[in-house]
Amino acid sequence: MKRSMIAVVGVMAVMLMTVGTANASMTLVQGTQPVGATTLFSAIGTFNWGNQKARLEASDPGVPASYGIPANTSVVQGGNPGNGWWDGDPRVERSWEVIWNNTSGAVTFNVYSTNDWTGTAAMSMVSAMSTIVPTKQTPVITAGMAFVGLNIGARLTSDTMSVTLGNVQFNDGSGFVSVPTADATYSGNAWFNNYHALSGTLGDFTLRGTTIFPAGTTTGDSMRFFVTGIQPEPATMGLLALGGVATLIRRRRGK
Repeated sequence: MKRSMIAVVGVMAVMLMTVGTANASMTLVQGTQPVGATTLFSAIGTFNWGNQKARLEASDPGVPASYGIPANTSVVQGGNPGNGWWDGDPRVERSWEVIWNNTSGAVTFNVYSTNDWTGTAAMSMVSAMSTIVPTKQTPVITAGMAFVGLNIGARLTSDTMSVTLGNVQFNDGSGFVSVPTADATYSGNAWFNNYHALSGTLGDFTLRGTTIFPAGTTTGDSMRFFVTGIQPEPATMGLLALGGVATLIRRRRGK
């Protein structure tokens, strides 16, 4: 029995913490974000009428606070493809994609003028090269932690604001699959968090979707959507592994 449990723990550790493998098998499942979770990276699209329209933030211990950016965070700005780019009458729908390279640990965030990911990206950000700090910047997974899920949500600051995330799809290399639990319309003054766990062995993947801001306007950062990579604290990692062990043991006993 002890050997069986050790073997299962080893399997769970590989499932949760394998980094460096390109091809893997994964699914994206809506769930509860681990307690004490921290951010590995954030791909952010912001309505901001006359300034930067998107950015990619990455956890990077050792980077000093500068240019208004928090310490331990590197940032790549997407630029401004045009004032009021998310605006219009009627409001325009844009598409975006977040690409995780499990071999290099780099993240790419592309935002398209179209709503179907066609054409050249209007804004393209890669975590491996920062425009703020002139060093190589890739998300750094904290020792004892792992990349376990994605928070797909939004931040709005007024009851007159709204944002819709739609047609969200996930591809682990075997083709795009719809993630209807990530499709949502948010409105009001709140953080809107929608956590989805990465189930299976971590590998390369792409998450894509569309966004439209049906109502509201701002010249700041108060209307935005985000895709955030989540890593739990070490204590939670142990609980996640033990939970998987318990499930497998129950299944084995039931046979």
